[in-house]
Amino acid sequence: MKVDQRPRKPAPKKSASVRPPGVARANSRRDGEETRERILDAAEELFAAHGFYGTSLRDVAEAIGSGIALVTYHFGTKDVLFSTVVKRRAAYMAHERILALDTARSKAQGKPVPVEDLVSGYVWPFVERSVAGGKGWKNYSLFVARHANSPEFTKVLSEHYDPVARQYLNELERTFPRTPQKDLYYAFSFMVGTMVATVAEPGRVEHLSFGQIKSSDVEEVFKRMKPFLSAGFRSLAPPSS
Repeated sequence: MKVDQRPRKPAPKKSASVRPPGVARANSRRDGEETRERILDAAEELFAAHGFYGTSLRDVAEAIGSGIALVTYHFGTKDVLFSTVVKRRAAYMAHERILALDTARSKAQGKPVPVEDLVSGYVWPFVERSVAGGKGWKNYSLFVARHANSPEFTKVLSEHYDPVARQYLNELERTFPRTPQKDLYYAFSFMVGTMVATVAEPGRVEHLSFGQIKSSDVEEVFKRMKPFLSAGFRSLAPPSS
């Protein structure tokens, strides 16, 4: 019997390190998203504690145990990072407030929305998340409180919060048609200030009340806040003739 003496080609070697391209891209994307979230969490906490000018990109990088190049790769500048920190949770807040407003409008059936529903729809989501949303939301509420009244940061905050706020102001004008628009702006500003201050200084009320009040009891806090703020809007309405 004749034996085939031609040299055979060796079988191709399998590379253990090669993954299907689609899987590799998906994993890279997921890793990148997780890294961005870690950077945003660290920046949020540092901005809340030290403010914009007291926090550097290097501080953020050190907080997540990386080099500054990783932070600049994902966000470029501190201004962009700051704006993204605002936007991340503002998007959730906008969603919750619009849902509440749509519900209140539906319940009113074309009539003016009661001021209590407007106060509740705008204030409750922020207060509830600040108290019950965990460390990230607590940091964010302190972050907003620190920067909300700084003129240099107004543009960034307004970009993400004003569209929804104006919808509430439009409804307040329907609810209080005889109240000057200027007074409604004042009242809305006072409402936002109360909301932010309540979550920014959680230990203050405990101290003043000798421990009778617990700021962590968000439902008890809001049960008093809603009628207080609603009465403030009513107090600015002109007396009936």
